[in-house]
Amino acid sequence: MGSDDVIGVPGAERWSYGAFQQDHEGDTLTVPLRRDDGKSAEFTVPTFVNDPEDLRCIATVVIGAVEKWEDVEGLGG
Repeated sequence: MGSDDVIGVPGAERWSYGAFQQDHEGDTLTVPLRRDDGKSAEFTVPTFVNDPEDLRCIATVVIGAVEKWEDVEGLGG
């Protein structure tokens, strides 16, 4: 995946994956997530967590947490 390539996250409207980054020393994979309004998040997993469905499941949890946080912030609290 190139640095400008994005692929939509299945089941997460408006969200896409950015270019994955592998840390060979730490044996980890960092997965950036971008929403179409510029909001972003990322998560890091061990490299053995590389199945696309597993990554999609984790991405949807992270996306849900971001959106829940935004809802709470909107309440002033």
